[in-house]
Amino acid sequence: MAQSQTSFSERTNTLFSIAKDLSQEFGAHVAVIAFSPTGERKAYGAPTANSILCNYLPEIHSSSSQALTEIAREATNRVDGMKREVEETVFQAKMERALQATAWSKILAAQTSAGKQNCWEVDVEALRADKFLVFVRALDALRTDIQRYLDAMESS
Repeated sequence: MAQSQTSFSERTNTLFSIAKDLSQEFGAHVAVIAFSPTGERKAYGAPTANSILCNYLPEIHSSSSQALTEIAREATNRVDGMKREVEETVFQAKMERALQATAWSKILAAQTSAGKQNCWEVDVEALRADKFLVFVRALDALRTDIQRYLDAMESS
C-alpha cells in the first residue's frame, strides 16, 4: 500500500505540474481533483478549483458564499493587473521606438556629415550619451538580425 501511495503522490505531482504549465502558458482555467487509494483528496486549480467549479459547473456549486465572491474578486483583480501590465508594456514599446527613431536620425546625420558609408563607422563621441545607448542597442539588434539570417541560410 505504501508503494501505491508513493506512486499516487508522484503522479499527481506530475499531473499538477502539467496543469500549472497549461494555466501559465495559455491562461487556461484548470481544475484537477484526484483521490488516492486511501481516499485522500488532492486538488489543484488555476485560478482556484472553487472558482472553476462555480464558473463551469454552477449546478454543483450554486451557493453564492462570501468565499466564492472573494475568489471572483481576486480573479478580476488579477486580470485587471494583467491588463495594466499590457498597457504599460505597449506604452514603453512606443516610447522605445520613438527614442530609437530619433537616435537613428541623429546617427544617420552624423554618418552623412562624416562621409561614412556604414552606420557603425560613426564617431560615437559625436553622439550624446542618451543616443549612444540607443546606438548600442540598435547595433545589438542588428547583430541579432544578422545572426538569425545566417542561421536561416545555414539551415536551408
